Amino acid sequence: MMQIRYKVLSAVILATLGLHAVSSMAGAADVEANLSKLHMPPGFKVEIYAEVPGARQMALGTNGNVYVGTRGNNVYAVVDKNKDHKADKVVVMMDDLKVANGVAMYNGNLYVAEQSRITRYAAPDFDLSLPFKQMREVIYDKLPDKAHHGWRYITFGPDSKLYVTVGAPCNICNPEGVEASIIRMNPDGSNVETFAKGVRNSVGMDFQPGTNVLHFTDNGVDMMGDDIPHDELNAAPKKDMYFGFPFFAGGEARQAEWKDKTPPKNVAFPATEFQAHSANLGFKFYTGKQFPTEYQNNAIIAQHGSWNRSKPVGYQLMRVTFDDKHQVKSSEVFIDGWLANGEIWGRPNDVLQMPDGSLLVSDDYNDIIYRVSYGEQSAPVAKAVNGSTKTLTGLQMPESSIAHPDGRVFITEIGEFGKNGDGKVTILNTDGSTKTLADGLDDPKGIDLFNNQLYVADVNQVVRVGLDGKKTVIAKPTDFQDAPIFLNDIEIDGLGNVYVSDSGDDNGKHGAIYKITPAGKVIQIINDKSGIKRPNGLLMDGPNKLLVADFGTGKLFQVAFDGASNKPKAKVTLLNSGFGGADGLVRDTNGVLYVSDWASGKVWQLSEPKATPQLLTEGHQSAADISLSIDGQFILMPDMKAGQLVVLPISSK
Repeated sequence: MMQIRYKVLSAVILATLGLHAVSSMAGAADVEANLSKLHMPPGFKVEIYAEVPGARQMALGTNGNVYVGTRGNNVYAVVDKNKDHKADKVVVMMDDLKVANGVAMYNGNLYVAEQSRITRYAAPDFDLSLPFKQMREVIYDKLPDKAHHGWRYITFGPDSKLYVTVGAPCNICNPEGVEASIIRMNPDGSNVETFAKGVRNSVGMDFQPGTNVLHFTDNGVDMMGDDIPHDELNAAPKKDMYFGFPFFAGGEARQAEWKDKTPPKNVAFPATEFQAHSANLGFKFYTGKQFPTEYQNNAIIAQHGSWNRSKPVGYQLMRVTFDDKHQVKSSEVFIDGWLANGEIWGRPNDVLQMPDGSLLVSDDYNDIIYRVSYGEQSAPVAKAVNGSTKTLTGLQMPESSIAHPDGRVFITEIGEFGKNGDGKVTILNTDGSTKTLADGLDDPKGIDLFNNQLYVADVNQVVRVGLDGKKTVIAKPTDFQDAPIFLNDIEIDGLGNVYVSDSGDDNGKHGAIYKITPAGKVIQIINDKSGIKRPNGLLMDGPNKLLVADFGTGKLFQVAFDGASNKPKAKVTLLNSGFGGADGLVRDTNGVLYVSDWASGKVWQLSEPKATPQLLTEGHQSAADISLSIDGQFILMPDMKAGQLVVLPISSK
């Protein structure tokens, strides 16, 4: 439908500019199905914000863009242009970096910490199509070029200096130079100094509200047992403090080879400790207003989870609270469930606070960024998902649906087939309730949305329905070149031309496709001599081109026509076959095509129209006209005979 075309067009524009829109390898649908396993305090909600391959540290731009580092070559920009708290696109900004884990924003510049250097890129908030590779400034190139713990984490402090974690290049060893430290520098890379020493491997820093004291996570030495040494949260109120490594393996635990060696004086021990091997990484002090007041100034910490413990631990978000003197008061689990019944399905990595007070959480295991919010109602489609499918029931022969950008879904209900006046358009509201928008229709089938108005194919006429429920017939039976018999699907192009299919009678007589111009003129594009027996599902395939599903033969065609002619010549091309009672057509945001088979209750997935179909779902009574959810993550499939709207998670590879 219309919103699908806009997203596909966005991908084309990005490619033209030399950027890449991406989809993660994990598959958001699989993750979405697991979200019900998460446990959190009442009132909180976790949703998928974006798919970002290898998502690690995140940084927020002034326009709401989220910049994401990885332990690979890439840095991404995540764009939520319409501010609906779902990513509209994910753009590869750079793909030639080395362990590009750390990202930070300062004065409109994006800073990226690689294994051996720190680079700076101007004005990404201004224009994501800028040639960032050519604009690259290397501000510092003397970081240890060693792979072990070579993923850096960076942040700017209240002193306008860039702080950089430099992990020890070992499990436990005597560090050299700036290894096992946190360094800081001016924004141009000058005046580099060591701020904190004896820090084995910190991958998370933030400054405490009210004190501006640097706090940082630190991961303890491995191979000392399941429960020692503890991981740490440290506080560094001043420069040149020493935090114990390698003399202390974590907390006050001593590793065998180092227990008899004398550590430097005045070792700073942790502000609080965590379960050994839980791998505490990125965190943020919460300063937003969305969460309850008791969360104010708490540290929300991502535990990445153990890799060498006999029984896994971590894989959760922790909440650390502080007293009136800004000292740690308690530590408790905030959200868990990524580790469920001994099985690991997610690894939280970093935490970022958004302007509305929600939190983003990256997960490099699933290639996902989650959004954690409080007090918001779930949209009905996302709320309905539980496992592979979940349904809205109680509908009267639903035929077609369309998602509005505001989260509502509009559904045509035929009622009793062949009975006039009992058909209607139903609204599925964002709170999960339903209401009738327009009634008194006959057998309404295809529905589409253009310029905030709905267009419905109703047996032998096309009706425009305003969002206030007002109905206007824009094409009556006498306007058509042949007597309309079974008007079926609706598709609208970017100029406002409405295309409607007529499936004709059971033998295909009067089968046709019509174009209704914005001025109301009805033009026949093909008739029942075209070779398409019973035209059904329609989908724009470029200017003056339609994909057409043939309900009578189960074939998929392309129809190309002269858009300027009142008697257009049409070229019909067979593209694919084997779809039974071929009904609906839709593309997802990655250009993947879906075809529903009304007769067998199946939905097929095709990488392109001529590709070998892959079965997405089966076992339904009648898979009618399909559409895409507004977030692009689900197929909405009316099961006409079952009286249901079925939600199908999709994963485009």
